Amino acid sequence: MGIDLDRVREATDAAFGPDALRRGLVRRRRGHIPFTKPAKKALELSLRHALRPKHNHIGTGHILLGVLHDSGNSACHLLWQAGIDLGELRADVTRRITAEAA
Repeated sequence: MGIDLDRVREATDAAFGPDALRRGLVRRRRGHIPFTKPAKKALELSLRHALRPKHNHIGTGHILLGVLHDSGNSACHLLWQAGIDLGELRADVTRRITAEAA
């Protein structure tokens, strides 16, 4: 898809501190971890993207479309900084999940 993972990692480290991705994946918390309002919205939109082609699951493509829906969020900003065309990415993911439904 043309995403340079090293550039994404560097941008994430610059925005959130060294090893931000690794720390986020390894850190374990007990109990309920509340979602932010934007995260709740992205998950709600993921469900809508899954229901549209009548999928019976929410996959990574649906979640990505939910996140990409609001181009003002930090994930979209990082992708844009990495040179990713968000419109093309949305269209490509939509094509792929639609083909999956067929």
